Amino acid sequence: MVQYEMYFTNEYTKEILYDLEKVMSLHIEETRIEKAIREKDKNSQNNLFFLKENGQFICVDCNDNDWIFPLVVICDEKIQNEVKEVMLRWDHFIREEYAQELTEDIINVYGKENTLLHNIEELYGIELL
Repeated sequence: MVQYEMYFTNEYTKEILYDLEKVMSLHIEETRIEKAIREKDKNSQNNLFFLKENGQFICVDCNDNDWIFPLVVICDEKIQNEVKEVMLRWDHFIREEYAQELTEDIINVYGKENTLLHNIEELYGIELL
């Protein structure tokens, strides 16, 4: 398994998730994304959009405390290049839009400490995996 993480600007939430849905062969319900985006209680677990399907995992913390959302993706090594390509393409697109320096790579943090997933779980006091 591999785990990739990134931050992105919230206006692209659905588009990023739908691109990941395609390469990961998942089914994402738009109503679940919208529910997480609409949640206004900053301490509520309802801020989280997450999907566990076929041994794969996607999580976005849609807490509108900031306009930047964290994204965590865990996938099988067989599709890691496709997943990384989607995430890097979006990361570059957003960084170019906001005149920021491009990232070279998104690294695999599976099994590492102090990951976005760990921080999300700690913030909401839950275990997602």
